[in-house]
Amino acid sequence: MKIWHITRTLYGGAGIYAQRLSDALRDAGLDSCVLSADSHEPLEAGKPQGTGQLVPVAGTVPRLVTRAVRSMSHRLTAGPFHSLLGMERYRGEQMPAKGDIIHLHGLTGWMGLRGLRALIPEGSAVFWTAHDLWPLSGGCILYSGCDGYRGDCGNCPILHKGVKSWAKAELRMKEDFVRDKKVRPVANSRWMAGHIEQSRVFRDATEVPVIPPIIDPVYFSTGIENLREKLKVAPQKKVLALGARAVTDRYKGIPEFLAALAGRSKLAEQFVILLFGEGELELPPNLDVRALGRLNSAEEIARVYDSSDVFVSPSAMETFGMALAEAQACGTPVAAFDVGGVRDAVSGECAGYLVPNGDMEALLNALEKVAERNSPAGDRWRVDRDWANEHFEASVIARRQMEIYSSQVGSSQLV
Repeated sequence: MKIWHITRTLYGGAGIYAQRLSDALRDAGLDSCVLSADSHEPLEAGKPQGTGQLVPVAGTVPRLVTRAVRSMSHRLTAGPFHSLLGMERYRGEQMPAKGDIIHLHGLTGWMGLRGLRALIPEGSAVFWTAHDLWPLSGGCILYSGCDGYRGDCGNCPILHKGVKSWAKAELRMKEDFVRDKKVRPVANSRWMAGHIEQSRVFRDATEVPVIPPIIDPVYFSTGIENLREKLKVAPQKKVLALGARAVTDRYKGIPEFLAALAGRSKLAEQFVILLFGEGELELPPNLDVRALGRLNSAEEIARVYDSSDVFVSPSAMETFGMALAEAQACGTPVAAFDVGGVRDAVSGECAGYLVPNGDMEALLNALEKVAERNSPAGDRWRVDRDWANEHFEASVIARRQMEIYSSQVGSSQLV
């Protein structure tokens, strides 16, 4: 029996989750592989193949239909929306066989229901980790307070008038797929598990298992390079880390946070800000911001966390909060909006610095309290790194996931 993790790309949050989980399962002795649309370099001869590429099967009509559906899903909606109506099928050098375990992850904007059904052999146990709302909804991705997914998505607020029934049809397709394939849901946080249990798609799901992301071991290292001297940070200054994949992402709240901090001049002057992520922002003139651009590796990000006195997340929605967990793995305290699954990513030591979503003044107050915990003599407050290790280390997560697989297929079939 082999475990196949299927995800659109290895580079997004869901793809990183899938790859780290698959690697951890292989380290535990299981045969596990990730299939994605990304090309990959072959591994050394004799080593187990950890990734495989899926490419669409040639066919003019399916390709044109898929393009048309994607085009409509962008033009007829007021927010991120992806459809299951794509017609393309996919093949790879490696393919699932009868009785294998299929584990679905991030599929938005990629594979339609036709291709997905064709990838799942008869007799396979199917699991689906929800990293966002899309597996539960009629096509939307981000949770913004709409609970239509509990019913029939018949009045979707992001679809234009005249096409709102599209979401209803999408929800029914997912419901049929989950029923036909007996899909078992998995959540990346307790918050996400609660939404799964309330959804129509997974209406029979109870006690949904929660498997959080794995933290890369580099964040637990004791030899991370400190960047303060290289960046010429004055000894009396505190360092604040702030970042996202794209600093311009309107859901991450970075421009709003910087503007609010600039309005608190006495607090702002205490900090040098290490800002990382793609894109450029117009920065308030009274802030000392070091724009680091896109960071391409866990090693680079770990250096930023380890060099900082605090990591701040002003994000308006997180189904987990991976950056918060990573920062604490480096010993860096965090402050954030208490939104989505963030509480699962924050230790009790930092829970007091979670504030109501959108309350920027409260977030600045939390930042001020963190700053006050640093010694006047220059000693930095560092949080307990063992908490992150106990909750998000690879072998811990692999063991929990194996228990979920075993509950459906039996432990003897896994090895």
